[in-house]
Amino acid sequence: MPQARGTQTTIALYEEATYNTTPGTPDGQKLYVTSFGLSSAQNLIDSNTLRADRSRTQPVQGNINVSGSVGFELHAESMGTILKHLMGTNADTGADPYVHTMTIGDLPVGLQLEKDHGSAISGSGRFELFTGCRIGGATFSFPAEGYCTASLDVMGATSTLDSATIDDDATLVDNGCTPFSSFLGAITEGGVSIAYVQSAEIRIDNGLDGSSYVIGGAGVRRALPEGFATISGSITALFESAALLTKAIAGTESSLLIELTRGTGTGAAGNEFMSFEVQQLLFERTSPGIEGPNGILLTLPFKAYASGTDYGLELIVKNAVATA
Repeated sequence: MPQARGTQTTIALYEEATYNTTPGTPDGQKLYVTSFGLSSAQNLIDSNTLRADRSRTQPVQGNINVSGSVGFELHAESMGTILKHLMGTNADTGADPYVHTMTIGDLPVGLQLEKDHGSAISGSGRFELFTGCRIGGATFSFPAEGYCTASLDVMGATSTLDSATIDDDATLVDNGCTPFSSFLGAITEGGVSIAYVQSAEIRIDNGLDGSSYVIGGAGVRRALPEGFATISGSITALFESAALLTKAIAGTESSLLIELTRGTGTGAAGNEFMSFEVQQLLFERTSPGIEGPNGILLTLPFKAYASGTDYGLELIVKNAVATA
C-alpha cells in the first residue's frame, strides 16, 4: 500500500452557524496551507485502586484536546474567511474587485476544518473533520526575502473520521492562491515610508479559554470563549538612524503599516492586495547589541493598543471574492 503524503492532502474550511454543529448543507472552501498541525489527542488515565497485586485495570479516556498550528504563505484569494475568524469583524465592500476590511471584535461562532489524506487511504480515516474550531492567535512574518507567511493557532472541540467528505456536492469552492513575496511589500512607520527594516512580525493572541470541559460532556470542549485580543510584534532594522531607538526610549506613540501589492493592487485577478496596519503602538526600550565587526541591527519589540474606534490592528484584503 502506498504511504499517504502531504502533497496529496487537501484542507477544507466550513463555517458553523451553531458551535460544534455541522451546517445543514455544508459548502466547503479549499484552504491552501504549507502545514497542518491541527490534531486530536486524548490521554488515558490509570486507576490507582489497590488489587492485592501489582497489576492495573483498564484505563479510562481523558478529555479531548484538539489543537495545533496551520501554516500559510500569505495570499489574498483564499485566506479571507480564516482571517475573519482570527480578527472578529469584517466589512465587504466593492463590486468585483472587492475590499474586505477586518478589525478586532467578537469572534465568529466557529469553524470546521476537514483534512482529506487522498486516495492512498481508503475507508473511514481518509477524512478527518475537526469541529468547533476557533482561531486562538496568529503570527505574521515578513522577511527580507522569500514568501511572507502566517502561522495560525487553532483550538477545537472534537474530531471524527469518515470515508467521504461532508461537502454537499463533494466539490470545494476554489478561489486560488498566489502567495506574496517580500519583494512586493512596503513598510510605513509612524506615517512615513521606512526603507531600512530587515524583517517584521505581527502577533495576535485571542486568549481562548480551552478549559471548558464539563461532567458528562464525553471529554469534548463545550465552548471556546475568547478573552482580550493582545497585539504585539517586533521589527528588525539596520541601525542607520537613532530615530526608532529614540521613540522607544521616549515612549513615543507610533504606528506600522505593511502593504503587499501585486500589479495595481485593485483586487482584480492578478492585482491582489493585503495590508496589516498596527494603528497605534509603543516600542519597547531595547538597545542594539554589537555581535562583531559587521553591521549593527536594532530589534524593537512593540505592543499595540486601542484608541477611540481604532482597536489596534486592521487587516485589508482586496480580491475578486465577494465575501470573506
